Amino acid sequence: MATDGNTGNTGIQAAKGARNQSLWREVNERIRAVAETSSQVEFLCECARLDCTDVLKLSVAEYELIRSSPARFPIVPGHEFPEFERVVERSDGYVVVEKIGEAAKIAQALDPRSP
Repeated sequence: MATDGNTGNTGIQAAKGARNQSLWREVNERIRAVAETSSQVEFLCECARLDCTDVLKLSVAEYELIRSSPARFPIVPGHEFPEFERVVERSDGYVVVEKIGEAAKIAQALDPRSP
């Protein structure tokens, strides 16, 4: 099946990014469970970069607010991929991105909190 170079590559990158972000989200879910009462917790950056190991400091309340949407992820500023996500919030030390298109569908399907 032929695709034009940009559309095919963007779709593959979006799918890989959503899967990678969903993996980091699962790790952060475990961190969150352990850090029930901490005021500031170190969470992993949930960006689409496969080699990213950066951390973010968020309160449990901030993390829960972001997690209220299965298509939203906290990331380090500058780790955005505008081809398949948009910035919906900027905060001190992190930004929140929301997946769009096919990447949003994948993120929702892989969300451990979604039925």
